Amino acid sequence: MTNRFRICLGIFVSTVLLNLAPVAAQPMRGPGGPGGQGFDGGFGPGMMMGPGMMRGRGMHGRMCGGPGGLGFSAWRIKAIEQALKPDDTQRTKLSELEAASAKAAEMIRDACPTEFPATPTARLEIMEKRMEASLQAVKLVRPAFDAFYNSLNDEQKAKLNANAPGSRHFWRWRDNW
Repeated sequence: MTNRFRICLGIFVSTVLLNLAPVAAQPMRGPGGPGGQGFDGGFGPGMMMGPGMMRGRGMHGRMCGGPGGLGFSAWRIKAIEQALKPDDTQRTKLSELEAASAKAAEMIRDACPTEFPATPTARLEIMEKRMEASLQAVKLVRPAFDAFYNSLNDEQKAKLNANAPGSRHFWRWRDNW
């Protein structure tokens, strides 16, 4: 090797090492991330497919945490009943929706793992199972919801569809995909 080549190689290697040194000195981002929990830690408990998604912590924990999995919860039915004041026919359809919602929530909870999987492939497998359960839950609830919705008068539909920014209505995400 010539001196000129050695000098160029030395400059190149020094530059690369100097640029990588700050990156290597950073704490590794792994479960919990630097400083603990939350989204600021990168791969912390709140991240997609992390432990928080299935254990009830943060937004993602709602997938498997508590009885209201994916919005299928009894309080929504009660809120609808209070706001819309359904007649007897509508109340029957609302009861059918409540039963379908309870069964859907059970399906979703049954798809939740009892232990957090150790490997990425196992986490993907669980996510696939959860997505399939969610789809089946929606397919179960949809006919009951459609039957109830179609039984409403225009005023009741308008109340249910009310979706003003910042409102706290039951299905505020319904039309905001």
